[in-house]
Amino acid sequence: MKIALVVYQFIKEKGGVESYVCNASKQLLDYGFDVHIFAHRFSQNQDKRLWFHYVPAFTLWSPLKYWTFALNAPKIIKKSGIAFDLIHGFTQTLSQDIYRVGGGCHWDYMMHTYPLMQSRLGKLLMCLNPRHFSLLLLEKIIFRKKCYKQITCISEQCKRELIHHYQVSPGDVDVIYNGVDIDVFTPQNRITYRETIRAKYAIAPDDVLLLFVGSGFKRKGLRHVINALSLINTSQKMKLLVVGKGNVREYQRFAGKKGVSDKLVFAGVCKNIHEIYAGGDIFIFPSEYDAFGTACLEAMASGLPVIVSKASGASEIIVHGEDGFIVSHPIDAKEIAQYMQALLKKETRDHMGSVARQKAERYSFRANIEKTLQIYRKVADSHS
Repeated sequence: MKIALVVYQFIKEKGGVESYVCNASKQLLDYGFDVHIFAHRFSQNQDKRLWFHYVPAFTLWSPLKYWTFALNAPKIIKKSGIAFDLIHGFTQTLSQDIYRVGGGCHWDYMMHTYPLMQSRLGKLLMCLNPRHFSLLLLEKIIFRKKCYKQITCISEQCKRELIHHYQVSPGDVDVIYNGVDIDVFTPQNRITYRETIRAKYAIAPDDVLLLFVGSGFKRKGLRHVINALSLINTSQKMKLLVVGKGNVREYQRFAGKKGVSDKLVFAGVCKNIHEIYAGGDIFIFPSEYDAFGTACLEAMASGLPVIVSKASGASEIIVHGEDGFIVSHPIDAKEIAQYMQALLKKETRDHMGSVARQKAERYSFRANIEKTLQIYRKVADSHS
């Protein structure tokens, strides 16, 4: 079976959809498929079993970048002369058999990312921005013109957005939650990395270490974590390790106002994130909006209890009070602090972390690709 995977960048280190496609391609190869990658950018040292096809795109102006890739990808696939059994799109293009929506609707992303979107004038100005206008238009065409045979979403939240904004038929959308490498992300990492990570960031062995992982601090809810941290009254020593990109100075100032600046450590972007999880005790992710939030699944696989907001798709796989806590509203610092307080007890952390690991094992890469193959068979059978 010949499969075409279409993504703008085939670079695992980029994370997100890029990392997902790289992992999916390996899984498909292991299942014996003939896998072809259609992308504009590739990383070096790729699996030699893969076939690579360059898709040209105009990169000097982002609106044209999206559109030229969307138009050129189907042309390059056709030009290859290969009779593909399935074309699986991960980046917006105007033709594919299966389109994976990995980031929700762009409108919802804008609503939760840009403060300007809270007013009518602000919405107008944002929509007139060439980048956002082009993405919204491209998204609208894909769904209204039905440039796919089947859609997969990474959460029920994401599915609801598509149905609401574009009147997509519910039968056209299947939900496949993200997968995690349960061999890389494992509680066993604590034996190897815990002491090293804590020493690197000056975290004492007896400190309760909260982990916040995610770039885009505002949307990911870092302000709410800091607020919650200032509400906890305990003699237990605590630290918050912040991993990712964002305006560090802004949040350092805010932490100073809240009297918890001594509890924050900013680590920047970390490549070996599995080592970071090994050093932590609690994972906190009160995102204001996230189609899923794979970092939650990585933390669970690493044996950490998680605190996640209902506005994140990852909350759909968590049972409140068993393998994590679900914050009903991310800006409610009191609720976040309440769950932090509960997890200060080591016995509670250990038990909930163990259950979280068991849950994560149900969402392995293998489980993810097996569900994807079910969609492949469904699409192939319906159009044979």
